Amino acid sequence: CIPGQPRPRGLESLDNNRVEGARKKIRNILDSQAIPTLEYWIDPSRNKDVDVSCIVHAHLLYLFKNYEYEDLDFKAVSVILSSQVYLTINHRFSSSIYDDLQDTANPTHPPPSIQIAQSEIFDTIQSKRYHILRFIRENQEEGDHAMEAVVRIATGTGTRELGDSRLKERHWQSIKHSTCYGRFVPDTEDSKVRDGSYRKPRARQSFEDWMLYVTTKAVGIEVNLQLSD
Repeated sequence: CIPGQPRPRGLESLDNNRVEGARKKIRNILDSQAIPTLEYWIDPSRNKDVDVSCIVHAHLLYLFKNYEYEDLDFKAVSVILSSQVYLTINHRFSSSIYDDLQDTANPTHPPPSIQIAQSEIFDTIQSKRYHILRFIRENQEEGDHAMEAVVRIATGTGTRELGDSRLKERHWQSIKHSTCYGRFVPDTEDSKVRDGSYRKPRARQSFEDWMLYVTTKAVGIEVNLQLSD
């Protein structure tokens, strides 16, 4: 630290080795104790309360807030993806604050809290979006496993890890259309969905029918990194 300048309380000098060592110890505690405990409570066989699950997912997601690209692996990517998808589907975010009384018809029952500022959740999701896209592009096998984990957790049909080798491995890829980068579908989807040609309007098809088709009918299963759902 520079004499006379502000410094972290308790540090007489900026000992980088000591700070780095403390950081690694904290990260180790989070990885070895906090994350397994939170993972325990998103198992659908143990917890069926959606509001509680939203709180757990918010805290799981927040634990990876400071991850850089080099820190990402299957665990990190699947947690970041599955938690943001689960929250988007199940939690009612407010444009003001989490318990904005204008956000509910009954002022005595405000929306449930996820105990973390919504701005922090949005910031975490947005700051990791490109890193996750890059990771999936450069690590296809781990990316495929992460996508399958997202589907199981978001739909409550399984846990993050699945050791059943009898299940067919699916390959996930982004829909090949200029407006669909980040919308991942498995290779079991129709080829016209995967190559993006499903978006071409048919002869005499109205805009309303086209929009309804491409947004709700054409795609069977999808993990959308554009909208986190």
